[in-house]
Formats: sequence, C-alpha cells, structure tokens
Amino acid sequence: MQPFLAIAGLVALIKRRELAVAVLRGARITWASPALLAMFGLEPKTATGKRFLDLVAADDREMLARVLDETPGAESPVTAFRGMRADGSLFDGELACSAFELPGGAGAVVTVNDVTEPRRALTRLSHFAFRDALTELPNRALYFDRLRQVLVDARRHGNAFAVLVADLDGFKEVNERFGHDTGDALLQVAAKRLRAASREGDTVARLGGDEFSVILTRTASAEDAAIVAGRMVHAFDAPVVVAGQSCRVGISIGIALYPANGKDMDSLVADADGAMYAAKRAGGKCFKLAGQSAA
Repeated sequence: MQPFLAIAGLVALIKRRELAVAVLRGARITWASPALLAMFGLEPKTATGKRFLDLVAADDREMLARVLDETPGAESPVTAFRGMRADGSLFDGELACSAFELPGGAGAVVTVNDVTEPRRALTRLSHFAFRDALTELPNRALYFDRLRQVLVDARRHGNAFAVLVADLDGFKEVNERFGHDTGDALLQVAAKRLRAASREGDTVARLGGDEFSVILTRTASAEDAAIVAGRMVHAFDAPVVVAGQSCRVGISIGIALYPANGKDMDSLVADADGAMYAAKRAGGKCFKLAGQSAA
C-alpha cells in the first residue's frame, strides 16, 4: 500500500499546484494532470493510452525517446523540446522524467513546462540589449561580437573580409538647423539606405551619433568592397525628406581589408576609421581604402 499512498499524495499535490504531469507506462499515458491536459488541449478520455511521443513535434521524437527511460531509478535532466497541441500548433517546452516502480509495474513520471512566453520575453530582452533603439540596427556591443566571430572564422578558414566605417556628411548642419527630431528621423532613413545597399549576410551597425560601421563577409578583394561602398555612397544621391524638410546629406566611408590592412579587430577598425577621415578630407561623399591618399 505504501507506493499507492505515495502516488495518491503526489496526485493531490499535482492538482493543488496545477503542475503539468503525466504518468507513463510502456511510453503511453496512464494518467495526466488537468494542467497537462490543458497544455496539450486534450480530453481525459483521449489522453489515456495515448503515446506521449505523439504530443511531440516530429523532429524531436527520436531525441525525446531516449529521455523517456522507464527503468526504475532512471532520471533525465531537464530537456528542451517542442510540444504539439491537439490542434497541431507547437509550443516550446521543457521536460523532466523520473522512473519508479509504480503500482502495476515500472513507469515514468513526466513533468512538462510551457516555456514559450519566457523564451519570447528573453528574445525580446536580448533584441533590445543588442539593438540601437533609434535605428534598430545592431549596436556597438553586437557589432563587435559579430566582428569577433567573423575574425575567428577568417583565421580558421583563411577567408578575407572587409570593415567599413561610415560617417554622414552634413548631418551636424541638419541637426542644428531643423532640430534633433529631424536629425533622428534622418538617421533612421540613413540606416534603411545602408541596409538596402548592403548584401545578405553583411552586418550594418550604428556605433553612435551619425557613425555607422559595416562588416562585409565573403569579400575577397578591395574591388568587392568598393562595389558595396560605392552603392552606399550613391544611396545618398537623392535628398532625404523628413518631417516635410528636404535634407541633403552625403556619406564618407573608409574601408579596411582583412588580412591586408589588419589582422585584429582594433587595427581593422582603426584603419577603416582613418580611411573614412581621408574620404572626409577629400570632400566627402566618397569612399577611401586604408592607406589610400586623400587626394
């Protein structure tokens, strides 16, 4: 009677705390708590006898089959999986499994948590932590993290890539003449134009103020980088109209190549920054390669 009393006490606790729990025998559900039934959109009659793996997304079933060990004493770590509701919709779940000698034979007690909303909240928090609030571009922290990853990959596989540093020409005058709201709107348009001129897989980031930087992956030569930089310069040929104001701004871009101009993050960014100032001295609205004359 002791195992039965223990299970009865567990059932009472589960009901009181609204835990999503199922008892399995032979990988099939012999009992499910109200919270688990609600989580999967099941009725008690349809749940009993159902294979638990039928409540799991197809791609996760093989992995989870190894977790649902019914050998008495076996315990699984918390395992992430995608649960499938009766209507076919999926949710992010976490599961823990403990096996016991239950009345009638060995079986497993499975506890499930729906972590969809916490994961979404974490994703949103991560998004805001690594995105520039004004332009929604990657911010400085995310930019340097991606640059570090690209550098590691380049060293490992012998790839070349380019770093661009860009600064708007005439932004200060627009900001002073029309105010910060217009200046902010101008930065948002500038971000969209730079994204549109970049390639898939490239990173366009705002480092601060009117300074942007771009990581050009898969860039084998200065000519490849120059094509993208040229598109970015020409993206500002047309005036930017914000809040009824027509603002003419340009952009100055400096280019540094890995490994030709630098073999670490600091030197690459510094060389690209120096080339950007060379473009400024040349009159702006152009790009310069690291080491190239400002003339």
